[in-house]
Amino acid sequence: MRTKATLCGACALLAAITLLAFTPARAQTIVTLSFVGDCTLGNEERWMNRPHTFVRVVAEQGMLYPFEKVRHWFEADDLTVVNLEGVLQDNTAGRRRDLRYNFRGPAAYAQILSLASVEAANLGNNHSGDYGPLGLARTQAALDAVGVGWFMDDKVFTFEKYGVCIALMGFDVYRYMAYQDTMAETIAALRGDGCHAVVVSLHAGRQYNRMHNDTQTELARHAIDSGADLVVGHHPHVLQGIEIYKQRTILYSLGNFCFGGNRTPRDIEYPSVVAQVALAFDAHGYLAQTLTLHPVHISGTRPRNNYQPLPVTGEEAQAVIDLIQQDTPFPLNPYVEGQGAVQETVYARGK
Repeated sequence: MRTKATLCGACALLAAITLLAFTPARAQTIVTLSFVGDCTLGNEERWMNRPHTFVRVVAEQGMLYPFEKVRHWFEADDLTVVNLEGVLQDNTAGRRRDLRYNFRGPAAYAQILSLASVEAANLGNNHSGDYGPLGLARTQAALDAVGVGWFMDDKVFTFEKYGVCIALMGFDVYRYMAYQDTMAETIAALRGDGCHAVVVSLHAGRQYNRMHNDTQTELARHAIDSGADLVVGHHPHVLQGIEIYKQRTILYSLGNFCFGGNRTPRDIEYPSVVAQVALAFDAHGYLAQTLTLHPVHISGTRPRNNYQPLPVTGEEAQAVIDLIQQDTPFPLNPYVEGQGAVQETVYARGK
């Protein structure tokens, strides 16, 4: 497994200083994780040879291009996680004709992630099976070949750094329902094996709905009731809100990010974020988390998607935070230039 440099960027450092300022008597370890929403490193099968598609743009611009503007955040953290929606294989074998969309990119596109300092991908979503079991297996093999970890269903990815082990689990809404009766047992077993924190990636919600629904709330809270420390959501293709439940954070939807599945995105799809979570651990285990939201737009051009997420600043950045606020029941801290929107530290066991 690849590891990242131990020096974090300014925002991760700020979060770490904030945690330490509140708990001066505790020796702490800080692990910073970055999460982004739906990434489709390819396009719909019927578009494969058309102009202005993801595959055509990458052929012209190179594999560094898609994450070029946001890579600095990924290089500065300890672990970057994407929701990879689609298949990475070099032909149409296994294509499911019963689906409206089949998203695919060449197997070599796994390097887009590794070159951008992305270490892990959630495959627990509704497009990783667009080409059946064969396409899924080939996607997993493509990720393995470049050292990018993956997780879905009962396949858990574990990350270790600074003596801390973090487990990541990923599900779409239907698979989560199939596993929910054993979730607490599974998480307890992970902790028994030495994992200090557990993150659940949840692909759920109604597409293009700006407000999260009751099913999302029920499943996300169930994950935390079962022992998860953080829930990261996606699938609606738009940003949704944040909840603090039992001293744990739920991000209901991170929206789209690097999304080759739509050549002309709707206006509501453009706002997105890089969500960085600084997890703090002390001698007793998991202690606290601090969330920083870095606003982006999924494309630097409109109406045509250029497939290159672009950081935004000033009023545009605050507008992204304001969208998240609409579906969040508590006041969010505002965007600050050069820092992002750094939220209040959430303590698991008190200060």
